[in-house]
Amino acid sequence: MKKYKIVIAILLIAFSFMSISQQAMAVPSFRYEAESWQLYKLGVFAGASKDRFNPDLGALLDRQIGVTLLLNFFGKTPEVDKLSSSEIELILSKYTDQGEILPWARKYMAYAVKTGVVVGTPLTTLGPNKPLDGLAYATMILRQLGFPVERQDYIYSIQTLCNKAGLEQSNIDYFNKTQLIKDDAVGMVYAALFAECSNGKTLLYNLIDSGIVSMETAVALNIIQYDDPGTIDPVGGAYNPPIRPAGYQQAYFQIYDALVNAVDSIWLIKNEYTDTFDEITEIVSTCVRENPDILYYTGISHNSNGLMTFKYSKDKKTILNHKSELNKKVNAILNEIIVPGMTEYQKEKAVHDYLINNCEYDMEGFNSNNIRAESFNAYGALCLGVAVCEGYAEAVHMLLDLSGVESIIITGESRGFSHAWNLVKIEGQYYHLDVTWDDTLQYNGNSGTRYYYFNLDDKSISRDHEWEKADYPACTSNKYEYYTYNNLVVKNQDEFIDRVIEEVQKGKKEITLKIQEIEGCNIDKAVETIINELYLGCSYLYNKEHGVVTIKF
Repeated sequence: MKKYKIVIAILLIAFSFMSISQQAMAVPSFRYEAESWQLYKLGVFAGASKDRFNPDLGALLDRQIGVTLLLNFFGKTPEVDKLSSSEIELILSKYTDQGEILPWARKYMAYAVKTGVVVGTPLTTLGPNKPLDGLAYATMILRQLGFPVERQDYIYSIQTLCNKAGLEQSNIDYFNKTQLIKDDAVGMVYAALFAECSNGKTLLYNLIDSGIVSMETAVALNIIQYDDPGTIDPVGGAYNPPIRPAGYQQAYFQIYDALVNAVDSIWLIKNEYTDTFDEITEIVSTCVRENPDILYYTGISHNSNGLMTFKYSKDKKTILNHKSELNKKVNAILNEIIVPGMTEYQKEKAVHDYLINNCEYDMEGFNSNNIRAESFNAYGALCLGVAVCEGYAEAVHMLLDLSGVESIIITGESRGFSHAWNLVKIEGQYYHLDVTWDDTLQYNGNSGTRYYYFNLDDKSISRDHEWEKADYPACTSNKYEYYTYNNLVVKNQDEFIDRVIEEVQKGKKEITLKIQEIEGCNIDKAVETIINELYLGCSYLYNKEHGVVTIKF
């Protein structure tokens, strides 16, 4: 009897584990959940709820549901709504199965027929309740992109769509299904955003150009970036899958929307990314660091019930006014300093030089230990012309990003103080850029623009900067370091002397060179040798820390 009970107990335990396993498996993990959130924020995917994000990605798709989704994705609902009841019935009347179309889907199916998105299965039926397969949906998308798909091209529709969107063979194989779910449709349409339409523009460009999608939202979602003024391109130039899960994005953009609009409090969404206060503060810190248009934020408080309260150093009216002024100023600056055809390096230099010439370090606030709130952000740097390191870094970040150059704000220490500067991505490689320290050199009575901290690698900037290296991309290249890129580097003191004499004999009156081997270098003696050789008087500035000498005759 005991053995029997033991067997029963083991079986019950086994069934318990099976039940737990089945329950765990019953919770679907969808491939394109992050993309569905992006489409939701872009305003082209409503999901299954009007007041919250509920993508319902596991729903099976028939043809009428797929057509409705597609037309919403392409922003066609306003045009669909213009169809009159009589026109809808007239369009659908020639199909023998039109009575199977659900009432809410009739106008969408009629519009799809009218515009050639669907052509019947065969010509006298629409098959509204038939399962939607990958080939049919790819065909519909291609037709919406403006490309005719004849019956002989039907079997290649998925491959054609994926090729136009820049997807790999694995994606082509994945979408080739006899029954799509909503997750598959989201993945195919998201890829189509980066496909070239029949007019030569990407779908995303056309959606933005027609006002269906907000350009600002697409930029905030890191889907597109500005290139030259007035132009936009996908980040990376092609298909760009989201870098963060949908749940993280929901919390991130809820916080961003609140901060950028100076909202006092919100009920923060509860999910796996907002379980603890540390997780919440990490999202807030990331959001503030990545978005320099957030002004005067100073801190948060968060209750266990989800209420999140934000603190600011200025009132809401002032914040929104300053944000508006900042946006206008940024546009004016970019129109002034950025011209079509500039390289990433040229854009970076233009931004660096603009700040050097139009902003100064808030020495008054620093010396009195009473730095104004404005000096810590891009508004102070660009609108008032006064900032500390954080303001410089935010201004650089904003100007570079809006000119199509990727940048990051980095924080650490320098010269015994907390400090902020930038990492800038030039032709695929990251470099350190510290505009603050290049600008503060002017306080020593040194005129002219300096580039001591322009595109340094980790090793070079580590002479007087410290940061958590594991938290940021490594900077290992010196290709675009200012002096290297402009052929202003000499090996040692002897090469310095020869190069200066050579440049003066060419007619130059001011020469700046960087000496690589600065140990044992005697600049006073080198200058004396040059004077004796040329019989000319001169003045010079030597930055021993970086080995840069500027000599004027």
